[in-house]
Amino acid sequence: MTSRDTIGPVTIPDDIAQLREQFPGWTFGTVWASAASGPDSRRIWAQRDGFLLSAWTAAELAADIRRQVVP
Repeated sequence: MTSRDTIGPVTIPDDIAQLREQFPGWTFGTVWASAASGPDSRRIWAQRDGFLLSAWTAAELAADIRRQVVP
């Protein structure tokens, strides 16, 4: 797999593409937080059946999803 998958005009980062492959029933997105004093930070979110989860890393989000899927 390459560092980025391209779907039409939108480029999806590898970690988001991998989450989509791992958890096909979930919708994923990102939110960027920026500040003048530091680097930008990306928060990743996942949504399904009324649940909204978010984390700073894809690994952390995947673990949260697994906890929701297998209680």
